[in-house]
This record gives sequence, structure tokens and C-alpha cells, in this order.
Amino acid sequence: MDTNYFHSVILKSEKCIGCTYCLKICPTEAIRLKNGKAHIIKERCIDCGECIRVCPNHAKNAITDDFNILKKFKYNVAIFSPVLYSQFSYDASPDMIISSVKLLGFDDVYDSTPGAEIISAILKNVIKDYENKPVISSSCPAIVRLIQVRFSDLIDNLLDMKNPFEITARLAKEKISKEKNIPLNDVGIFYITPCPAKATSIKNPIGDSISYIDGVISIRDIYGPMVRLLSTNTIDSIGTKKSPSIDSFMWSIAGGQAESLGYDATLTVSGINNAISVLEEIEMGRLDKLSFVEMSACPGGCIGGPLVVENRFIALNNIKNISKRLKKLETNEEENAKYMEMYTNNIIRMSNKIEPSSVMKLDNDLTNSIKKMNAMENIMAGLPGIDCGICGSPTCRAFAEDIVTGSRKDSFCPVNLMGKYKNR
Repeated sequence: MDTNYFHSVILKSEKCIGCTYCLKICPTEAIRLKNGKAHIIKERCIDCGECIRVCPNHAKNAITDDFNILKKFKYNVAIFSPVLYSQFSYDASPDMIISSVKLLGFDDVYDSTPGAEIISAILKNVIKDYENKPVISSSCPAIVRLIQVRFSDLIDNLLDMKNPFEITARLAKEKISKEKNIPLNDVGIFYITPCPAKATSIKNPIGDSISYIDGVISIRDIYGPMVRLLSTNTIDSIGTKKSPSIDSFMWSIAGGQAESLGYDATLTVSGINNAISVLEEIEMGRLDKLSFVEMSACPGGCIGGPLVVENRFIALNNIKNISKRLKKLETNEEENAKYMEMYTNNIIRMSNKIEPSSVMKLDNDLTNSIKKMNAMENIMAGLPGIDCGICGSPTCRAFAEDIVTGSRKDSFCPVNLMGKYKNR
């Protein structure tokens, strides 16, 4: 892997007590315990943030930007997912939330629903042309990275379109640059994220060479200042130029994207382990009758992200209450034609083919890889198979893999050693 690859999820080793919670929860076995401290294998980490959720000592964190980054640009724009709306009660209207974000130092504010509307409109037209079924949503960066790392045979099933926030960012930057006569480089676009995976995808775009987003701020960091502004009851609504459609607004919850297509042959999956189970089914060809699978690594969709504040069940209720007040806008034929032109011209499609991330290989040489696989099987035959994690590896299989790849110096199973000691 590129040594410059950025990971939002980081470990503060001074806070780690070696409890192994993160070791057991990691979906890609990217964590090992060495010398009583957790260690993240960067090549395997997909920045899902599951380790952040379970760490009792807050040793796992997500790197995002602070507000000082706004000083680098002449004109600053905030873009956020409708998840941000869900963090506040029914009394805080979308207009008030947008206004409070703007008062924090931004010149303009967009939610990411325009990008969602464009993807929905195009997907209805192009989904039939995909050779590999079902088509898997590419909107969750953690899922895309998971497929790169563990399910590379399914890369061609991924929808070849950018994230909604990336589409919105590009359109906003180009629009403001033209209207305000400001160079593109002087327009700063900042995404307010509910999860670390989106922060990582912005720093390391998957399927693209560059991102139009210049910085990432977590919902946790912006929530407090927004609450203080909203509590003053003095915020004047700036008014939105266009209310988001209900279809795109509901993208923040599991099932929102699939439902917007209007197809019966769709499946919605949320939660990283549930996603892994379904990807295994797709890999075995058991779900090829489906047209589309919407996947999100977080339980309940983006409202369940590791960097949100509100309980996801309350957030879901807030989203539903707000959506009742939104008037659904029908996309007209003129807009559909415009979106399809953007798709054809590769404005909203990924510019690069997603490549598998071959981090699971035992060796680049096939012969050596087979030898190491046989060695693994021999080692595993002598292990208890209880996947306790005491050795510092999450499973017995991972322990055997670490031995044959040379990533650990010892080859002693603590459970086996304890058994030998008791039998003396």
C-alpha cells in the first residue's frame, strides 16, 4: 500500500489498556495486540469506526479538520448529509440548521441531496446496462473499501458513480467560482461528516484521482457550537433555494436509496457484519436475481455513524418528522436529460477503475503462497480453535497467518501452553 495513504481512524496508544474489544470487533482483522497495546494494520483498515464505538478508554479516534482550515480560502462552503438535520429536534427546521452552520464562518451552505437526486435519476436509466448483478451501491466508502480488501471479485458490481457529497461539492465549487468570479482554488469546500470512512475517502479518493472537498469536519465537533446558536432563538432563516426531495432526503437512513429507485428487486443492508454476510452470498451467486443492493457499514445507515451525537433511533424519528414537512419535488424530463449528459461526460462517474487491494495475499509468488497456506493449515491443526484473542491475534486463523507471514516473532499459543502446564 502507498505509504502516504491517509487513515482517519487512529490509535492513541497511551490510552490503550489492551482490553481486546477492538481486536474482536474489527471486520477485516486489522488489529493486533502487541506488548499489551493494540496495533492497527493500515493495509487492512477500512476506517469503518467500529473500534471507536467499542473502545472503553477512547483510545481510538478519528482525525478530522478544525475550523482554522477555513482561513486558507477566500470563500468557504459547507456541505453536509441530511444526517445533520436528524441531530436536532423537531423545532429546528432545515432552514434554521442551514443558517446556524453558515453563522459558524461559512459563506454558503449546501446539503448533499442534489448529488443524491442526480444518482437516483441516472441509476434508474443505467442499472439495466450493468453486466454484473446485483449492482452494489458505492455511496458508503467503508463498504467500497471492504470490497477492495475482502471481496475483490465483486468490484465490477459496484456502481461507478461518485458519492453524493462529491457530486454536490464539484457542482457547488464550479457554480460559485463562475458566479462570484473566484478562482476554483480559492473556493474551499468542507464536508461535515458522520463517519471516519468518508473523511478517509476524501483524502484518498477511491475510483478518482482527486476530491473537490478541501476539508472534513465531524458532526461531533460542529454540534456544540450549533446547539449554542440554536438555543439563542435569534437565528433568522436564510431560506433555501430548493427544498430537498423526500427521496434524496431519506438517503441518510438505511433503505432510502433503494426505495428511491422504485424497484422491487432491491435489498437494503446496514451494519458491517450484516454487509459481510450478504457480500458472501453475492460472491456465491445466490443473489443475482436482485437488481440493486444498498449497503451501509453503520447500523441504520449514516444516522448510525461513529461521529454522530444523537441516538440513531431518535435521529431516525427526527428524519421522519422533518420529511413530513417537505414537499416532494418531481424531477422533470429536462432535469433528467441534463443528469444523463453529466453521466455520459464522466462528470459524476468515477474516473478511475477501482482496483482490488490485495492485502490478504500470503505471498506475491503463487508457489510460496501455496506453501504458506499449507503451513497455516498445519499450524491451525494444533491450535484450540476458540478464537480467544489472548495471543494478540483476533482469531486462530489470523494467529497462523501472522506466523507464516513473519509479522510475529513467537509461535506460542497461550491456551496450549496453559494446558501443558496444567498437565504436568
